[in-house]
Amino acid sequence: RSSLQQLERGKASDLMAKQFDVPAGHPLFHSVIIHFENGVPIQVEDRWVNPQCAPDYMEQDFASITPNEYLMKAAPLQGATYSIEALATPRDIADMLAIDTRQACLVLKRQTLSGGRIASIATMWHPGHRYQFAGSFSQ
Repeated sequence: RSSLQQLERGKASDLMAKQFDVPAGHPLFHSVIIHFENGVPIQVEDRWVNPQCAPDYMEQDFASITPNEYLMKAAPLQGATYSIEALATPRDIADMLAIDTRQACLVLKRQTLSGGRIASIATMWHPGHRYQFAGSFSQ
């Protein structure tokens, strides 16, 4: 299950404008969602979305569909860049994950491209003591 913490319309700061390759003040959508598994919070997803790629983002019911599911339909993935690092956990994130701030998180930062535009930028916080990332890719 998931719990929507924040859903808002915003404007691109100078930094976000650079990341999205749009002018400062460009409209953006923002969501913060806690994802759970067996009642345990496993991820805080902090996502910014370009409305040009996903105009109906604000109307979605994120209790029944994840932002990723919606975005894969609205803005099919053309490419992505990501990084994973261990970071100290800020108080607000620690509270949402029900962990102590002394516990580090594995943080996945991902930028997705669709239709030649940056569609979304997500920062996903995972309790480091509970998880590891692994994967493979083949064509």
